Amino acid sequence: MKKSKFLMPLIAFIFIFLSCSSDDNAPVEDNNDAVVGTWSLAELNINPPQDINNDGSTTSNILTELPCAAGTLVINSDGSWNSTVVNLDITPITGGLFDIRCTNTSSTASGVWQFQNSQLSLFFNTTLFLYNLSGDRLTNTTNEDLPGFMSEVYEKQ
Repeated sequence: MKKSKFLMPLIAFIFIFLSCSSDDNAPVEDNNDAVVGTWSLAELNINPPQDINNDGSTTSNILTELPCAAGTLVINSDGSWNSTVVNLDITPITGGLFDIRCTNTSSTASGVWQFQNSQLSLFFNTTLFLYNLSGDRLTNTTNEDLPGFMSEVYEKQ
């Protein structure tokens, strides 16, 4: 009989413990105000690093060597977004070197957005762009080598 007195509370404890649901996998609702606003392109990272302005120093961030490279991302509270970026002309030279120049044109895009679990999803036609929010910085990491981009970072204005 002593065994059943001990066994019943133990079984009850195990039953209660196992029946509790965990919210660990539940989506975290984020405050949309964290992303609503105007964001400026702060980094446009490439691999391999290049000496775009021929000053003898290579860099991974195009913006430090090419001041004409710029972009703006506007996240509106109505669930829409739009962006404007200066187009770049990226031409392979040889041996992993590239000629990178700003063109006289810009590209614009727009769509709708969603923000959840500190991740901003921008929907443009059938394309999805994912940005992670950390402080006042949105980062899209693609990990592509030139002529593609490793990542782009926007800072909130």
